[in-house]
Amino acid sequence: MSGSGRITRITVAALVASGVFTASAADTSEVSAAPDVAATVCLADLLPERLDTLFDTEPGGVVGADYQRAFALPDGRVLWTFQDAAIRVGGDEIVIVHNIAAVQDGNCFTIRYRGSRTAPRPMFFADRTTPFRRWFWPLDAAMGTDGRVHVYAAEMEERGEAYLTHTVPVGTWVAVFDPSSGAVVEELRPPDASADLYGWSITSDASWTYLYAHCYRQFGFDEYVFVRAFDRSCAAEITVARVPRGRLFDPLRYWDGRTWQSDPGRAVPIIETSGRRINANQFEWTGARFVSVNKEGDWWGDTILLAESTSPTGPFAVYEELAAPVKCAECNSFFATWMPAAAVGRSDNSLVISLAHNRWDGVITSLYRPTFHRVRAPVFLPARSTFELQVGPGVATAAINVVAVDPLAPGFVTVHPCASGLPLASNVNHVNEPVVANLVLARPDDDGRVCLYSLSPTNLVVDISGSFDSVSTFRPVEAPVRVVDTRVGTGVAAQRVAAGEVLRFVVPGASGTAAVALNVTAVDPSRPGHLTVFPCDRGLPLTSNVNYVSEPVVANLVVTRAAPDGAVCVFSLAEVDLVVDLAGVFVGDGFVAREDSIRLADTRRSQPDARLGAGDVIAVDVPGPATAVTLNVTAVEPSGPGFLTVYPCDVERPSTSSVNYINVPVVANLVIARPSGDGRVCVYSSAASDVVVDLSGHLTESADYSSPPAPVRLVDTRIGTGVPGQLGDG
Repeated sequence: MSGSGRITRITVAALVASGVFTASAADTSEVSAAPDVAATVCLADLLPERLDTLFDTEPGGVVGADYQRAFALPDGRVLWTFQDAAIRVGGDEIVIVHNIAAVQDGNCFTIRYRGSRTAPRPMFFADRTTPFRRWFWPLDAAMGTDGRVHVYAAEMEERGEAYLTHTVPVGTWVAVFDPSSGAVVEELRPPDASADLYGWSITSDASWTYLYAHCYRQFGFDEYVFVRAFDRSCAAEITVARVPRGRLFDPLRYWDGRTWQSDPGRAVPIIETSGRRINANQFEWTGARFVSVNKEGDWWGDTILLAESTSPTGPFAVYEELAAPVKCAECNSFFATWMPAAAVGRSDNSLVISLAHNRWDGVITSLYRPTFHRVRAPVFLPARSTFELQVGPGVATAAINVVAVDPLAPGFVTVHPCASGLPLASNVNHVNEPVVANLVLARPDDDGRVCLYSLSPTNLVVDISGSFDSVSTFRPVEAPVRVVDTRVGTGVAAQRVAAGEVLRFVVPGASGTAAVALNVTAVDPSRPGHLTVFPCDRGLPLTSNVNYVSEPVVANLVVTRAAPDGAVCVFSLAEVDLVVDLAGVFVGDGFVAREDSIRLADTRRSQPDARLGAGDVIAVDVPGPATAVTLNVTAVEPSGPGFLTVYPCDVERPSTSSVNYINVPVVANLVIARPSGDGRVCVYSSAASDVVVDLSGHLTESADYSSPPAPVRLVDTRIGTGVPGQLGDG
């Protein structure tokens, strides 16, 4: 390895037929030590189409670059690395350096490399580089337990007569980047420093850091189309090793098809090799599964493959095939990789990939710049899997609104303490609807964890409205208990409830309590209608708890007083099967249940017509005083997809939802809401809709209930909110 620091200047980068650079050594000069170049450019926003313009002003003289990767730093900034970069040193004179970096802070990017504008040098391994003969191309990066970023790099050697005619990786290095100083502080050989290139792609879940390997022999090997290109003996192979999360200098353990073991010679490919060629996949952990992206065929291919797996070792199933964009008829595209959330603007249920581009003739123009593209994210939670949610220590019961978004098949979500087994109960039921919500009074385990099990693949949104800090007001069951199931005869006779009939059942442990919390589900109703839940010692109130129109399964949480003997009655307007699960009981004087639920608002019957327009808010007076109230809130005939948000009128509207509607004309949800100081709750509707609000009870000052000023979003798996290890955040 030479430390001469020689550079090669080229007026135009000539390209061999493989579509990358050939350099001419017409003018060389020694480079003395000089400060790093740092040039900053700020974009208006981080939308993918705006990121496409990153090099438009040629910051620091950088005309373009390729093999872009981005790594999210703990402080919210992002470290970007690029492989070959074209730097304008004056007029039409352009120099190719083998790597540069950028540090992104919000919308601003500081481009960095060594040397000077007129004599640029690589950002990484500059003193070990002999340009175009021996150089270092950055691979992926990982955060070490030392709090520093470890940027892996392939040490490349040119064995042909010209640049990239027979290029061979000869080893792996690590550049240690200190986020606090913004400097490379060490250059090290990793435990596996071989040319297998473990570090080609890296991702970490909660416990492990996975290092994927690819031979990266892509120039000057086997004939393909019209040039000597990739090495067919290894181009399709991707192997993987792991270390405990962040312990990057521990000995690697390699996957051999059955177990993780210490012999790299036993590592086996993890991706189906049929049809794969040139550059291997890039992998990321999303918080629930592993995703990969591959520009199949690289320069010559025209398809981008997105795949997913629940395991770092696969199998990976392709969930999306996309046509790879090109910039011009004479252009190619290559190297697809994932962009972390901190680097880009992502919309709901989307991820962002980037592609490198160039002209086939190699002329350096503005076409030699990466582009960025939104792609569909896989549904977050796989079928029959569990998501673990930390609601915090010292919480006896959490009031959380759980939303299933875009489930791929009919199913349900069950919420339970993580330390307990999965109960025979459900909280959110979905069949044909893309968005279904239900309030859940969930008991965490001793570690403050609540688990959400999903029968079907789905995204999850979880909002918290408050919590009971002890069992003095609300006493949850150990896990949801099925009290009634008319389909199989649990608690009552095994027969459907007839239209207009009232079903009576006794809730275990409800006698003498203030109220009970029940998840009530209507199954296969014969026609549109509703359920009304009430204490059996009272008459039927003029309210509803569960509304069904065309959906075969509809559930809602209900808080109601039971009769003195613990009996609860359910009236159904249509013939239906009923399923009732017990979440817990209210005890003491902290909660006051109304004898009859009362209707506080009904915009259908208001004079003049009070139907909410899109974006409108209605203020509802709540009888008080009350620390919080339990409200059944219903959206009726919304004009389109959207949601209702219920919140105190004396705070700004939060970024949460209480009732979600898409294709159904009537949908309800129980809400525990804190009134404003003057005793009002506000209801916002994102689409035009009628709104009905029924009051079932209120919490008093003696209740051990605490709540934020307004509901708070804990989890949104569509965009990564609150998800440990979500793409780019781990």
